Amino acid sequence: MHEVEWLEFDDWAAMVWQVVNDVEIAVECAVDARGCALLAVPGGKTPVPIFRALAARSLNWPKVMLLPTDERLVAEDDPLSNAGLIRAHFGTTGATIMPLCERVDIDPGAAGRAADRRLRVLQWPFDLVWLGMGEDGHTASILPGPDFEAALSAPLSRRACGVVPDPPPKEAPVARVTLTRAALVATRTLMLTISGDKKRAVARQAIEDGPRSATAIGRVLAECSAPIKVVWCK
Repeated sequence: MHEVEWLEFDDWAAMVWQVVNDVEIAVECAVDARGCALLAVPGGKTPVPIFRALAARSLNWPKVMLLPTDERLVAEDDPLSNAGLIRAHFGTTGATIMPLCERVDIDPGAAGRAADRRLRVLQWPFDLVWLGMGEDGHTASILPGPDFEAALSAPLSRRACGVVPDPPPKEAPVARVTLTRAALVATRTLMLTISGDKKRAVARQAIEDGPRSATAIGRVLAECSAPIKVVWCK
């Protein structure tokens, strides 16, 4: 695991400013170096104010591709859709938004395989993988259940897989597709944004445990050789 840089904030405005600046730098460096930027971004509630502020920045959006780190198998106009969340904030910027799933009316295994095929055409690695984390230490949709180990142990050639969480999360009790650990760590920079004392404690323990961690975030970070930044706010 690469050395982890921790940034801690007492208020959301300062955290948002920091993350937006970091994303902007990642985009500018990628566009300058390679003519395009490839970013994987999280879903959920935590990134929403950051998305709003980021979308207002005058980046070279037509050269940016955004895709979710994971997706719920729901229609894009469903409030649970991560692609829908990304499109709602960045759809008018000129960025290319790539949903993980073209179809949601198929079983999770088939949806994961289809997503894996779509991802193979991208210019790897990511320039930035931006992760969130649940209080149980899950990240993306690498959740407890029968697909947990498959998502964490898949070879580099497998970019995505279907996930059926067990037990299903109360806030989103649906099947998903997630980027595998191998895909998440195939990045030039990795950033984790979290809030609250409980998540800070979980993240610190996961990092300390490294590859022995029982959590998805611990095992993802332990495998990452790129610079890692954890941004926390109360």
